[in-house]
This record gives sequence, structure tokens and C-alpha cells, in this order.
Amino acid sequence: MVYWAHSDPGGLSPEEPGAQWQKLSEHLDNVAAIAGQLADAARPGDELFKAAAEAAGKLHDFGKYTDCFQKMIRTGKGRCQHSAHGAVLAYDARRPDIAFAIAGHHAGLPDGYGGTGTLEVLLKETRAEAVSLKERAEIDLPSLENRRPTNLTKSTFDLHTRMLFSCLVDADRLDSGHQVAVFPELMAEPRLAALLAHIEKLAARPLEPTVASARRQVLEDCLTAAPWPERLLSLTVPTGGGKTLSAMAFALKRAALFPEAYRRVIVVIPFLSIIEQNAEVYEDVFGQDAILEHHSGSFDRLRPGDGQHFVPESPEEEETGYRPAALRPATENWSASLIVTTSVRFFESLFSNRPSDLRRVHNIARSIIILDEVQTLPRRLIAPLLAMIRELSQDWGCTFVFSTATQPAFQKPEGSTSQDARWPEGTIREIVQEPAELQTALRRVTIDWELERQASWDEIADRIVGHSNVLCVVNLREHASKLFDAVLARATAKVPEEIFHLSTRMCAAHRLEKLNRIRERLKEKLPCRVISTQLIEAGVDLDFDVVYRALGPLDAVCQAAGRADREGRLTARLGRPGGRVIVFRSEDDKTPPNEYKEATGITGSMARAALQRGESLQSDSTEQMTRYWNRYYGEGGDQGKSLQDRRMVSMFRTLAEEFEMISDRTRDIFVPYDDFSREAIEELRRIGTLTKALRHKLQRYTVGLRPYEVEKARGVLEEIRKDSGIWVLVERAYTESKGLKFELSSGDMIV
Repeated sequence: MVYWAHSDPGGLSPEEPGAQWQKLSEHLDNVAAIAGQLADAARPGDELFKAAAEAAGKLHDFGKYTDCFQKMIRTGKGRCQHSAHGAVLAYDARRPDIAFAIAGHHAGLPDGYGGTGTLEVLLKETRAEAVSLKERAEIDLPSLENRRPTNLTKSTFDLHTRMLFSCLVDADRLDSGHQVAVFPELMAEPRLAALLAHIEKLAARPLEPTVASARRQVLEDCLTAAPWPERLLSLTVPTGGGKTLSAMAFALKRAALFPEAYRRVIVVIPFLSIIEQNAEVYEDVFGQDAILEHHSGSFDRLRPGDGQHFVPESPEEEETGYRPAALRPATENWSASLIVTTSVRFFESLFSNRPSDLRRVHNIARSIIILDEVQTLPRRLIAPLLAMIRELSQDWGCTFVFSTATQPAFQKPEGSTSQDARWPEGTIREIVQEPAELQTALRRVTIDWELERQASWDEIADRIVGHSNVLCVVNLREHASKLFDAVLARATAKVPEEIFHLSTRMCAAHRLEKLNRIRERLKEKLPCRVISTQLIEAGVDLDFDVVYRALGPLDAVCQAAGRADREGRLTARLGRPGGRVIVFRSEDDKTPPNEYKEATGITGSMARAALQRGESLQSDSTEQMTRYWNRYYGEGGDQGKSLQDRRMVSMFRTLAEEFEMISDRTRDIFVPYDDFSREAIEELRRIGTLTKALRHKLQRYTVGLRPYEVEKARGVLEEIRKDSGIWVLVERAYTESKGLKFELSSGDMIV
């Protein structure tokens, strides 16, 4: 009898000419070979890890030898669970790591115990049938006895298993999709040369001497630090100090010095606005096709998790014998050498249990990872996040650079409470040789705290109109919308081209176009008034004379201050800090919930206490910043320790659900912003499938909506095909001034 793994995608029977059925033995051998290649690339020289990946590949579809599955694959009828059979053989050979990987390669890594769907139950239900299938095997079953890794402990089992699972899933998807494993070259030396040439070209522009000198010193420090043996490093550089390009120079220099150690650079950024800007910068240097951007949006079906947050609705894949109708996007396995992604996408990949998320994890091994604006990582996840980072650096060849303008937040002082989940002092090595001097050299701003009363939006609008060059950063999108309307109503001569609104209701292409227009107006010294949410605070290279900031977390206030006199020209002219930041309380004092609100409360308390002492919190005060972080983390409660406990006892599914609910997934909505996007959307409607090429075309034409927002916007959304899960915004529901709107007005109906 012939045992099949995959049927013909066009529905041909095995006997028909041209039928593309795949034999089970061929698929198992192929997946084993590819998984071994991936494992060897992730951990060169570790023969036991490679052997484990090969064994997982050999056994992953062992359950397809059942009569049930072979009948189903021929008839297309019925449903047969097949993932647990190979897991039984692995578990009985005392390899729970391989058992977990095999059992979860379709529906996701299960919990170890506790009830339906756990590994414990799956093994019990399948054991008898699995053992009986051995005589049908057309392959040599792997020998697993006495091949357990010697360094596998309770604390390392979680990440080891995720890496193994990742190799298996990627190999399975590659073979099922008629693809081969790709191992792109980093080309560190030529890319470093191109980057340094680009930096030299930028340095030739007119720039205030103090700022220019500081940027040169930061670059020199980064290049000097490249050979250091430490794998946990911080790059603490005030805004405007050039850390974006200098951090990349560090990474490429380090990779050039140790070409066998590193195979990719991953830049992890908290905000889409910075991803878009940084990706453009890197594309200018390295070429458009050199950068893989992977954002946080999703096309998954979502269900309510706890009433406010949402998690994926269904298992990863159907347990059928059919090949995928369409391959997953290329972003799924990160087979590129330069990657720019979001914090949510990066860390959810590491803590998820879903095959599509974990598929890329083996490619994180042996990477240099730049965590930009690292202070934005959520406090309630600090324990598992820091544990994962440390394990990646110690066991999987990763180097981390914690890049921030406000000083590292992840080291705790001696005598901290047990609640503080941060690392001990001395864990992280600072790249900048003279950080205090750098802070002083780059001080360009004075912060004024106006906290005695709340200010109405009308009052703030009046003050904004009184400046020709001004930025106002608020905490919420609704605040930005209200204030923009108020400023627009007051502007003399009603000139909308000098008033700008920025928020995540606008797609990336739209935001980038607006930012370029803002830069041009600032460069030409034309009136420019910008109302924005926090997306403008980190990494966006704009330079205003005056910045208004609604009261928020101290690190966010300092980030906003980095947009005031960014280039230092006012400071040089005045001989003292020339930029002004006014922190005000909004009329409703409303902020985002949870940690953001708590951090805002700590900031307000510290600022008021300083004012009572006749002082004022300033962005260059390392002492005040340290006090802020110590309060923030010292008062932080659990800080994710319960999630870290889940890792210690192999509760993969439970951990993933709790972690995903915290991050709160969004759904990508394609928007018709310009002629290019309209043509791509029409092509999408025509073919009814989101191809790799279309996903690339439309990547910067999406707006992320939370599931409850999708429901709110139903009247202006169209699904390209029933049950496709791919949604497009109707034409008139996207505006030049504010982007996506949730409903059409009567005027929008007029053609």
C-alpha cells in the first residue's frame, strides 16, 4: 500500500497523469533533512540539537499512517488527528521536547498537563494506536535513547523546545510549499562600508558643532564596542545623538569581526511610525530589497479573550492532507538578513504557541538585536521578557543592544524589593564612554511643568496658534482629533497646509508623506503646527522651537522634549538650552490605561514634589530618571512573574493566551490612500487572494484596528471575498486630514 502525505492541490486522483501527490515517506525524509539544516544554522556544531530536529521531522506526520487519515486524504471527507502519534514515540523515548514539538505542529504547542488538548491527554488517547503503526513505517525510525542534551534544564527547556518546534514547523511548511531553506548572507563588511559612507555624507550638511561632535563620538564609541565580549549592551544617547545609524554600525562591525557568529541584524521598534522612518533610512543605505519589514497587524480571526482583549479564534491549521491553497507571507519565517519589526511582533513570536508565530524563532538565534526605545517595553511583562532575552544571549548566540534616550531601565539598585524583576546592576555594559558628558553636551531643552490646573482644548489651541513653529503631543487619538479641529478653526486665514494631524488612524504611506511635508516646511521656516499622538515621540527626526506635551510618563515627556531644538541651533545662538517644552494637564486628564496611567501618576507626583522644592524635572537629569524607574518598577506588583512560572512548567498554550491578551492584537485594514494603493486593492479584489507581491505592495497602506473597532467600522469596510478575513476601507471613509473614519457623513455620499 502507498501511504500519502499530501494530495494534489487541483483535486486530481493519484492515478491521473500529472497528479502531484506526495508520498508520506518522501515528506518525512524531506522535513527531517530541512529541519536538520535549520537547526545546524541556528546552533552550529550542536549535533544533539540537529539530531533532535531531524527526529522531529521524521516523526511529525507519523500519524498519517493510520487508515483513517489515508481514507480521508483520498476521499476528502472526515477529520483525523495525526499530530500526537509521533509525539508518543518521542515521549516514550524520554524526549518530551520532541514530543511537544510534534504534538503542536498544526494546532500549536499544548500545555503539558491539565485537561483536554494537553500533551498528557493527547499521549494517553493516542498511545495504543501509535505503537501499532510502527510496522507500517517506510522510514527508519530515529533512535532517541541516550541522546538527550546535557544542558537541558527546567529553566532552559522552554526556549529549547520553541527553537526545536520552530525548525520543525518551518521545515514542514517549506516542504509542503515546494520550497527550500534559504540562508541569506548578511554581507556585513560591504554594508558597513555603505553605512559609513552614508553617515559621512550626512555629516557634510550644516549642523550645530556640538551636535555634530556628539554624533561623531557616539559612532566612534559604537565601532569601538563592536569586539567587546559582552552580549547585553546599552546605547544611551539623548535624542538627536544619531543612535539609529550608530547602532546599526555597531551591529555590522560586530558581524564583520565575527562572521561565523552572526547571520542577521534585527531592529525591534515599539512604534510603527519609527519602523516606517527607519526602514526608509536603511533602504536608502542598503537598497529597497535589503530590508524585511514585519509589522504587528494580523489577518487572523479573533475572539474575545477577557472582554477587552482578543486572541486567535481557531487552531493554526486544519489537520488535513491538503497542501496550503496559498503560501504564507515571506515574513512568516524571517529568512532575511536585515529585519525591521515591532516589539509586539518580536516578543509575541517568542511567547506564542502558534506555528505561524514560532516558525521564525529559529532565525532569531545568532542575531544582533537592536531594541530601540527599549524603555517602552511593558512593565507587567518584565520578568519573562528579561529571562527570554538573557537565555537568547547565553544559549543561542544573540547580542542585544538596548537603545534609549532616557537611560537603561532594566537594572535595579541594591536593596530593591522582591517585586522588582529587573537584573542586578552590572548586567548590562554601556557602549557610550562618557554618558554624563554626552547628556550635558546635548542638552537643548527646558521643561516647564504647568500642573496646577487643567487646561481646556480651546485654551491649548489658542496657545498653539500663537506659535508659528510648534508641536503638541497628546495621549489619545480622540484628543488629537479634538485639538486639531480647534486649532484649524482658529488659524488665521484658515490655511490647512500649515496645520498637521498625525495618528495611527493614518496609514504608513500617509504618515510618511505628512512627515516629509512637515520637514520641508520646517526647513523653509514656514509656519508649521503639528498635533500628534505619542507616535511622533520616539525616533522621528523633526525639530520644533516649542513643544506642548499633555502630562504623561516621564520617559514619554523626555522623548517629546527630543523634538524641541533637535539640531541645537537655538541653543547655539542663545548660549543656553533654547528649546521649550510645556507640560500641561488636559481638560479631562484622560490617558491610556494600566501602566501608562500609573507611570503618568508617578510623573505628576515627582514633578509636583520638585516644584515644591523650587526645582523642576528636566530631561537630562539622570538622578531623577533613575528615581522614576525605581519607583515605576518598585511599585509594579507581579511584573510578569506568574508568566515566567508558566515557562518553568511547560504551560505553552496558557502562557501564549495570557501574553497575547496583554498585547491585544490588531487587524490590518487596507486603505485607498493614493492611486498606487487603489490599483493594488483592485487587483486584490480581482484575484481574491493576498499574494506575497500584493502584501508587499500594500504593506504601507494599512491601518490597524482592534476587533471592537472593526465592529464599529463595519459600515465603511468591505471584505474582499466572503470569509477571507481580508478587509478594505471604502473610498470616502479615508480623509487627507485625519485618515480612517468610522462612518460616512451625508456629504461623503455625494459623487
